[in-house]
Amino acid sequence: MPPEKHVAICAFPFGSHPWILANMVGKLATAAADVRFSFLSTAKSNHVVFPPPSRAALIPSNLRVYDVGDGSPAGHHEASGDPRDQADLFLRAASANFQASVDTAERDAGRKVSLLLTDGLLTVVACEIAEKWHVPWVAFWFSAPHSLSMHVYADLIHQLRRNADDEEKTLDMIPGLSVMRMVDLPEELVMDPNMSVSCQMFRNLGNVILRAAAVVMNSFVEMDPEPLTADLKSKFSVLLHLGMLTLTPSSPLSLPASDETGCLTWLDSRGPRTVVYISFGSGPLSSPPPDEIMSLAKALESTRTPFLWSLTDRLKGQCLPGGFEERTGAHGRIVPWAPQREVLGHPACGAFVTHCGYNSVFESMAAGVPMIGRPVAVDQRICGKMVEEVWGIGTRVEGGVLTEGGMVKALEAVMRSEEGKAMREKAGELRRRLAEVAGPGGRAAADFKALVELISTS
Repeated sequence: MPPEKHVAICAFPFGSHPWILANMVGKLATAAADVRFSFLSTAKSNHVVFPPPSRAALIPSNLRVYDVGDGSPAGHHEASGDPRDQADLFLRAASANFQASVDTAERDAGRKVSLLLTDGLLTVVACEIAEKWHVPWVAFWFSAPHSLSMHVYADLIHQLRRNADDEEKTLDMIPGLSVMRMVDLPEELVMDPNMSVSCQMFRNLGNVILRAAAVVMNSFVEMDPEPLTADLKSKFSVLLHLGMLTLTPSSPLSLPASDETGCLTWLDSRGPRTVVYISFGSGPLSSPPPDEIMSLAKALESTRTPFLWSLTDRLKGQCLPGGFEERTGAHGRIVPWAPQREVLGHPACGAFVTHCGYNSVFESMAAGVPMIGRPVAVDQRICGKMVEEVWGIGTRVEGGVLTEGGMVKALEAVMRSEEGKAMREKAGELRRRLAEVAGPGGRAAADFKALVELISTS
């Protein structure tokens, strides 16, 4: 007898989004064994998140994976042009492609979909599909709660921008955002919505997401300003905080940490808090330009700072000074990939040079490691501001760009000064607080149970 309930999950197949969504769905499928889950993403994304050779053994029996068209025309080469073009192609065809994949999933399950669970960036698409099929939908917001609030108040923000030229103007008219300025706004909010399909969807996201049956946050309510949480709660039918899912990998989809590049073994040979870990994320829009990477390398070399750098072979070949690896090999190491949570949690890790991606910031916080931030895109400026000015657990690079001189100052401040010692102490305090609120008696555990109940009864 087929399960009574059938949940279709619509994934945004870029960056870390499908990984985090898959982690949550794995936990949901285990907790709600009588519900059928159909995970929908592009073939390329599914191949990485759910490797075919181990897929059957990796996922619960009530979870199935389906490929969705990526919107690319025949002969399209993803590596060419602006990486945002691929997202635009995907979003332009998303509604039709998701509906086609859901039809396949419904035939396999012998059951119509009873609820849509979607990445928050697909809010406009999911709402259109859900209302067409007369089923409820739930949005999962991956980024900072502050950025969701900015989307909700997008109309007000655009009105204010038209009437004011001051980029330093604070957003104190929005509950919980008084520390933020116009210049900190995510770029998708300030770009011309007529530039692309994705800009149009992101511009309308804040109005449409209010129609969701529930909004699920990838955050701990205890870490956010109370006015911000209260205001968001007043806007949505149901608001749930599941904690940081990258910090709670108790999903059947979570694999043991791999040390295939020997990072952890190498760190074992270094002294406590002596190594700077460098990573600008996996997304194509999270890396600084080549000249800044060059400046960072020069600062590491001139200060002889021990470092572990997660840098792709392509960027390594394009952006590093000639002979850099040979000259720094005694105290530094470059790898194409590193197990980030485990690296940050290693006793040798003393600081994290980061793009201030939301999940990276919380992984560093959970490890008690101070940060040197170079925000690049989307909500990274918001997170960088929180790191430096609200939590006091790091610093942003001087002038907002990586220069050799600015990076030398940042390394001195974080690694070798009293200022850095204070950052480390505050990071340790937040680490202890995170461990407390993530426990069995915390809000996140209760809200996860509420989400399971909503899915099981909708």
